[in-house]
Amino acid sequence: MKNQNPLLSSASPFPQNLKGKCFWCVLVLLTLTVASTTTLYAQEDLFASINGPDSARLGHIFEYNLTGTQVNTLGTFSNPRGLAFDSAGDLFVATTFFSGENTSQSAIHEIFPGGNRTILGRLPKPFNFASAVAVDSSGNVFVIGGAPNFTSTIFEFTPGGTRSVFGTLPGQGQGLAFDSAGNLFASDFSDQTIVKFTPGGTSSIFVGPSAFTSISGPAGLAFNSAGNLFASTESNNLEPDAILEFTPGGMESTFATGLTNPRGIAFDSSDNLYVAEIGIPAPGDILKFTPGGTESTFASGIGTTNNRGPEYLAFGPAINNTPDSASTLLLLTIGLFGLVTWQRCGSHKQRLD
Repeated sequence: MKNQNPLLSSASPFPQNLKGKCFWCVLVLLTLTVASTTTLYAQEDLFASINGPDSARLGHIFEYNLTGTQVNTLGTFSNPRGLAFDSAGDLFVATTFFSGENTSQSAIHEIFPGGNRTILGRLPKPFNFASAVAVDSSGNVFVIGGAPNFTSTIFEFTPGGTRSVFGTLPGQGQGLAFDSAGNLFASDFSDQTIVKFTPGGTSSIFVGPSAFTSISGPAGLAFNSAGNLFASTESNNLEPDAILEFTPGGMESTFATGLTNPRGIAFDSSDNLYVAEIGIPAPGDILKFTPGGTESTFASGIGTTNNRGPEYLAFGPAINNTPDSASTLLLLTIGLFGLVTWQRCGSHKQRLD
């Protein structure tokens, strides 16, 4: 039976070496083109918001690898606080810009894996203070907005930026965290409570003032892989602070003590707990606790007296490890050139036939 594919015909007068070179050239070029659109993530890095005023451009996001080495600084921000990643690797940052006495504008910034950023949305007045951020499994972003009367509202932003009110807190909200069932937990520092919200927005008190000392309240929140909720406590330097652990049923135990102004907390994939000690005045540090409670210093000397050091933490993929748009366009152009070359090689073969 006659071979119907002229490219595979041994009798074809088209030079075999040229045909092979064309094929492999095009294959390599197309591979590079496809690779240019693929995100190259590190396994996980730790991100910390470094609070600082907009006027001095001292607010930053620091990125650390798991050895505690700072590997990146993500631009400048006005008073960055809450941090959270979505499943696509986009980082959301809550910021507050103070433009004068009692005048401010809070915003949620979205930073893409390639390093570009945009504003997802803003908080309405009079909510002039943005703090904790959390993202649900559908990519909706939740942020605590503080009002001048020291009450708080939890706002929800869709991936497209549409804003709505999800829930309220009677006091100063500090932390947010989702459990595996999609329930949102919020810490109310001034009212010494942790509030649980169902996915539909129904609220209940998870733990109340009896879980804390008379002069401390909950701040940062995070869940470990077993579903236990961890909370940092702050006392405004009136006593040593702690990390508390709560089972899903609300049973309390003390995980760590002797801390100074712990705020944001986050778990890595191995259930090690990282804690940001603000540092008032800075510099602050980031502590690391093994699942068994062994403490070590992950990073220290963070910040200056003007920015108070680290505040909130989040684990996510590395930022700026993907080609920028110009590089992607260049590789796409090379890939297109390869296709044209292949077509010309085919035409040359047919003329020789």
